[in-house]
Parts: sequence; C-alpha cells; structure tokens
Amino acid sequence: MRRQKDFRPDPTEASWKNRLHLTKSQRSSLLKWILYGLFLLLLSLVQDTVMSRLAYRGATTDLVPCGILLICLLQDPDSGGIFALIGSTLYVFSGSAQGYYCIVLLTFLGVLLNILRHTLLSRRFRSIFLCMIVGLMVYELAVFAFGLFLGNTYFSRISVFVTTGILSIVAIPILYPIAFSVSKIGGEKWKD
Repeated sequence: MRRQKDFRPDPTEASWKNRLHLTKSQRSSLLKWILYGLFLLLLSLVQDTVMSRLAYRGATTDLVPCGILLICLLQDPDSGGIFALIGSTLYVFSGSAQGYYCIVLLTFLGVLLNILRHTLLSRRFRSIFLCMIVGLMVYELAVFAFGLFLGNTYFSRISVFVTTGILSIVAIPILYPIAFSVSKIGGEKWKD
C-alpha cells in the first residue's frame, strides 16, 4: 500500500545563489567592509613602496595606523573596534608594524577615541580631525616608549617619532574624503 505524501519534501541540493542570498543591506555592508579592506591595502602599498623612500629628517608617514584610526572613528564604537582589531592584526602580520603591541595599542586608541567622539563631540570633520591628532601623536609616542623599553631606539630620536606623527596628521585631509565616502555606503544606522 502506498502512503500518500502530505507535503513536498525539501530540495536536497540548493543552488549557490540560494545559499548566498543576501539582503540589500547585507550586500551594502559587505561592499563597505571590502572597500575599507582595499583602502587599507592601498595605504599599505603606498606606505611600503613610495613613502618609505621619502623621508624628512629620518621620518616618514604612518599611513596604515592613520587609516585604521580614521575608519574606526567613522564607524560606531562596536564595529569600529572590531575593524581596528582586525586591521591592526593584519598590519602587524604584514610585517610593516613595529611590534605585536601595535594590535592592542591601535585597538585601544581607536575604541577610546571613538567613544570620546560619540559622547562628547559631533560627527564632523573637525572633531574627527582633533581625535586623529590626539590618536596619532599618542600612537607615535607609545611606539617610541615601547622602542625605548625594548632597546630598539634611544631617547635622542624622539624628534623622529614626533615628526612622523606630524607628517601622518598632514595626510588626514587627503585620506578623509575617501574613507568618508565609503562610510556612507549602506546609509546610517537609525538612532532613537
């Protein structure tokens, strides 16, 4: 005796399109984070190939930490912090960073400055620029302090680290429009 089926069985094979179905919001978010990753890759390439040859009094820019902090400040503290953690980890493992402590340093600075900006300042270029100035100078001085502690540098080279911080600050107005236009992809989160 044949049993009558009450329902249609689920298909056993799903096409790749059905497995990877993303909503429009998810596609926009994915595009934004891919563009951020490509932006950091471009900064790393420019830093390691072009800017490393251009030095002013022994100092050059630190474009990748500048990009990581900038992107972190353009996002919410939670997503910005996750990006700073992932971006700084990739920066360290690329071999361009000064040491493993840069992971904690960039993540902590990014989240702290992002929370400060969200609670006390508005989302304008001036407030982000102010946070970036503080973040980059603290980063460079912390790298200098770690270098002193580890015996990689000596105290008379502090001017090189300060000059590197200043040169990185000069790059912010060039990098900001690119990062800001990418941050607009997918719209803004609605806040109550």
